[in-house]
Amino acid sequence: MNTPFAEQSPQQTIRPGFFEEAFRDATLPQPLRIFAEAFCTRFIVHGSADPMYCANVAAVGTGLGDGCGNFNAVKTPTEQDIANVADRLLFAYSTCIANASTGTTPETIAAMLRKALNGSSLEELLLAPASAQQSH
Repeated sequence: MNTPFAEQSPQQTIRPGFFEEAFRDATLPQPLRIFAEAFCTRFIVHGSADPMYCANVAAVGTGLGDGCGNFNAVKTPTEQDIANVADRLLFAYSTCIANASTGTTPETIAAMLRKALNGSSLEELLLAPASAQQSH
């Protein structure tokens, strides 16, 4: 079960304009931006380069970009692609994730990415209960 430690909404911890600044020079697909914003918000990741890093990891892992800020929508990501992205982000941000929640698994992150790629909004990704995040 994925249980947040804090009672307040994680959205309250990100300063206004944070994501606009992080993505200021980027032209990326909306689903990747939504995923990166949801990931950074949910797991309280505040580094100025982290949102773009998350988007690039998701892009290169799913074949939707080269991992260097160049994005394309030529490939349809596989479940294995999504699982690999989740594993990589869980490893890279394990401390932030552990501090923000308990019981987060790669499937929690994979579900967020899958839902973003399928058109879910940022609000839907942030408001979904942990059990819904982990379902297919």
